Formats: sequence, C-alpha cells, structure tokens
Amino acid sequence: MKANLLGIMTHRADRPGRYLRHARAAVAAGFSGVVLFAPDGVRMARKRIVGSVYTPGSGWTKTLCAYPDVAVDIGYYTRRETVLQSIRVKHATPIRFTGFASGNKWTIQQHLLASAELEPHLLPTVPMKSAADAFAFARTHGSIMIKPINGKGGKGIVRLGSTERGWSMQAGSREPVSGSEAAVRNALRRTLGKGGYLLQRWIDIRNPDGRVFDIRSLVQKDGSGQWVTTGTAVREGARHSITSNICGGGSAHETKAYLLQLFEPEKVDELMEQICRLSTHIPAHLEADYGKRFVEFGLDFAVDRSGALWLLEANIKPGKSVIRRVYGEEAAKRCFMLPYQFARYLAVSAK
Repeated sequence: MKANLLGIMTHRADRPGRYLRHARAAVAAGFSGVVLFAPDGVRMARKRIVGSVYTPGSGWTKTLCAYPDVAVDIGYYTRRETVLQSIRVKHATPIRFTGFASGNKWTIQQHLLASAELEPHLLPTVPMKSAADAFAFARTHGSIMIKPINGKGGKGIVRLGSTERGWSMQAGSREPVSGSEAAVRNALRRTLGKGGYLLQRWIDIRNPDGRVFDIRSLVQKDGSGQWVTTGTAVREGARHSITSNICGGGSAHETKAYLLQLFEPEKVDELMEQICRLSTHIPAHLEADYGKRFVEFGLDFAVDRSGALWLLEANIKPGKSVIRRVYGEEAAKRCFMLPYQFARYLAVSAK
C-alpha cells in the first residue's frame, strides 16, 4: 500500500530538522508523514525523489522514494536554474501541487490589469531598462519607487524624485542622496543590484508621524478548497524608512483601529468594505486569468492621504508574522495549518 505522504518542496532540503513544524502540520491535517525534497532531488527519468521522509515516531530518514500524490512548494528560489527546475517539476510530473508559480512582479501586474474592477486601484507601473528610464518616469510622475522585479520583503526598493535643487534618491532607511541628475544617476547605478526592476508611481502613504504603512490581507484556501480571508493587519515601517517592512524595525496594528486614527468612521467603513471585496475578488480573478491553481495570497494594500485605496502587490508565498503580532498564536497557527488542510483536501478529492 502506497504511503500517504505529503511532498514538501523547498530550497533547503539538506536540513530537514528546520521543517519539523511543517511535517507535524501535515500529519495533523491527515497525512501519514512527509517527503522533503529540493527541485534537483526529483529524478524524472526514474520517477523517484531523493529526499528525507518524516513519519511520527521515526524522525527523518534520507531515502529514494516514489512521487507523492500531492505536494506543497514552500521554497524561495534565487538561482535561475533552480527556478526553472521547480517549474519543470510542477509541469512535467504527475504530482499535484497545491499552487503554481505566478511569475515576476511585472507578469503579475499584467494579470491584475486584466480585471476592470482592479484597474482603478493599480498604480502606473512600467519595466525599467536603464537609469534614464527611471528619470524619465520620475519627470512624468514627480516621485517614483524603483522595485526589484523579483524582490520580496521590501528589500532593494529605492525612491527617486525631483527637488528644488535637482534630484533625491533614498534606499531603505538610509540617508537620501541629493544632487544633480548626473550625480544621483551614478548613485542609483551603484545602489541597484543585478536583475530587473519596475518603476511605479510614488504615493504618499505616510501617517502623520511620517511613517510609511500598508495593509496586508492574507487570503488562503481552506480544507474544503474555498478562499477565505484569514486576517488583515497594518504594517508600519520604521522611522525614516521608505517601506513598511516589519523586519526592518516596523510594527503591526489592527487594521480598523489604525485607520480610525487617520480618517472619519464613514471613510474607514468604506475602506474596510473595499479591502474585503477586493480580497475576495483578486484570488478568483488570478486563478481564472492564469488558468492555474493557487493556495494563498498576501495582498498588500495602501491608503494614500486622500483616502484612496491602492493594491501594491499580490504575493503567492506571503509571510504571516504580522498575523501573529496582531491576532496572537492561535490565529497564526490556523493560518499556518490551512495550506496543509487544503493539500489534504486535494489528496482526498483526487481519489
């Protein structure tokens, strides 16, 4: 009889002890254990996986085993070769993954723009081919954000804008660099790393204390395959930071209470309704437009000082620490468990 194992594909399969919590979540969801593997551990010609199997009471055992019926992908792949390997595994094996890749931020933006309901909430965004493109875009929009096309966690984001004396550029929470276009352009080239970037119109999403904030809406599939919004929370950035990144010294807050400090109650009710409606619309729209299955999204909304709501990003592998900070351990545990409960739903429905 075939073992009832859940596959877990990740970037650090050589250290299975790091994934004990994931393995226990899979067992709690109804699997007999897990097989942990990296994309390069899949032997397609032999239809086997080199990985580590966990079963309760036996711990981890490195082995060569058959494909699992269902798998989750929790890896963060930075090398192009590994990214391509993960895509091949998902499309060239019979393993049913709970979710598929969404592409880079520019690809996601194109799919979001396919929704007439979302278009009014999306900022002008274009790919960046050169530093000259950034300055041209900033001349049109006044101030812009330069974002890594494959970035995450707010890393690598730069703000560029014109000033009375020329130009100013700021990366993260560093001191701004100001001067002539030539001087700032040279600083920009030194700051930007390899890889592609997007240019996006800057909006003022600072609170009265000057701190940047946004709203994370976590939307996940549950154990019956339905999309549910499991929580929203405000992420407030550190002082002088251009992003709301909590890891960089930011803080987390309950959404409605935070917004009530900034807007009238009627406006807050309107914003909460919009966030709820769009959080329901976006996952279904993206699944239909991609023609792919997804398991969860971290939707990042922003409210500018006029009270307009904007969708900044849709992330398929969202961090959940903000939920723990605002709602506590039980809520965080539920969010962590849902992808494994959905995986179990897929496994049962496939039989």
